[in-house]
Amino acid sequence: MIGFNYCINCGFKLNVDDNFCPNCGVKVGEDNSEVIMDDDFFLKYKIKIENLKEEYDLKVSKAIELIKKEFDPSEISYNDFISTLNNSNNIFYNNVEVALDIIELSSNPSVKIKNELDNKINTLNEIIDKLEDFIDELIIHIAEGSEKEVKNLTKELDDLIDSVKDY
Repeated sequence: MIGFNYCINCGFKLNVDDNFCPNCGVKVGEDNSEVIMDDDFFLKYKIKIENLKEEYDLKVSKAIELIKKEFDPSEISYNDFISTLNNSNNIFYNNVEVALDIIELSSNPSVKIKNELDNKINTLNEIIDKLEDFIDELIIHIAEGSEKEVKNLTKELDDLIDSVKDY
């Protein structure tokens, strides 16, 4: 373990007696930077990202449509929901940009690059899932007239955005 202070896979700070990273489970001292032999590696990730962008954009459009249908632009709720969507857009597209930059700047795919791209894909999926929950709550709100659950979900989406910002 001599010479290792941080996990080479995820960057987690290691203790001197760690044999495995407590964060990601990689064996300490194991070289995880080997090249992945897959000619379509980067293309597969670009396609995943493009598909997630399309899915996200459709959901945002649906959310905006529902917000406009139910709330007057002069209402505080309207502005809160639109603000949350704007924050979501910023975080989502920032993660898209970072993932695409990783792809563009990498000459050879490695396990470390794959793990980072997988993390970005997971983050994008989490944002999409929360947006889907938000849309469902808007639909229920419109049907029942209950604003409380929609506001709770807006807070959850804001919390997710804040946690991604912190990451």
